[in-house]
Amino acid sequence: MGKMIHLISDTFFGRTSLAKQRGFSSAEEMDNQIIENWNDKVLPNDIVWHLGNFCWDVISGENAIQRLNGNINIIQSEIDISFNDMFSIQGINKFQGYFILESDNVVMSHWPMADWPAKVKDSLHIHGGNKKYKSELMTEKRFNVNCELWSLGPISMQALNDIKDMVE
Repeated sequence: MGKMIHLISDTFFGRTSLAKQRGFSSAEEMDNQIIENWNDKVLPNDIVWHLGNFCWDVISGENAIQRLNGNINIIQSEIDISFNDMFSIQGINKFQGYFILESDNVVMSHWPMADWPAKVKDSLHIHGGNKKYKSELMTEKRFNVNCELWSLGPISMQALNDIKDMVE
């Protein structure tokens, strides 16, 4: 089997207030659970697209990166820009705005977009951002991969395509 592609966003490694909102006693407990969920799905050579809000501080970010499986690419949110040096040192590929994954007919960004390149040609828009932006397949053909919407873990491109095919 070839390399799988996985997607996730809004992990916020190290963010204590969000850990409490998510029902954890500490950021460390939340981070450990997200890392476990990630590594249960992602093999070391798989590709992961993180669609923003990776971490809350450099130490938590570096600790997570060192423990996570996969070759990680990040489409940066506003928060992630301040971690450019960390991402570069840790070998994470960084992108801003949006990225088109032509092989899968997908446009990815941190925030949901009302319009995107190739939308009229049935491309799929995958984004992160606030969990209030629910996936909308019937009219918009877009998925929100905020980890809170997917059991605090990544979802594979294959699973998203399977869901899309069931709706069509």
